[in-house]
Amino acid sequence: MRTFEHLTALWTWPFQVMQANIALAETAMGIPTILAARLPMIGAAMFNPWTANHRELTLMVSEKTKAFGQSHRHFERSANLFRSATEANARALGNASMARMGPAEMFSLAEKNLAAAASLINLPSNSIAPIHKRVSGNAKRLSKPGK
Repeated sequence: MRTFEHLTALWTWPFQVMQANIALAETAMGIPTILAARLPMIGAAMFNPWTANHRELTLMVSEKTKAFGQSHRHFERSANLFRSATEANARALGNASMARMGPAEMFSLAEKNLAAAASLINLPSNSIAPIHKRVSGNAKRLSKPGK
């Protein structure tokens, strides 16, 4: 049942914030390693494109695009849940004022609001996760000798 997952997200929000902060710090710490490895590759490619590391240059773009696309989808999903809950609240206010709101409608409204709140709580950690995964992997791979 999704309600339990949403309630768990609301209950564990401090851990979600901590997880997002750790991922953000690890991402920031991995960036210098990546830049130190890739900037000379870019410079060499500009100097002589025929001998460039095209595989790594292609990965730079494709990985970044994929990671930021996944991050954007988390934002979009949260925005849609929030919009849906807001619209449901507006309809419920109208129905409640005319005494046409029963228990099923109230439960549905509570579910939408709970899903929107849980999504907003998880938004920072969910949106940094794909970027963090790529940066951590690249930093580990590029810090090895011979890369």
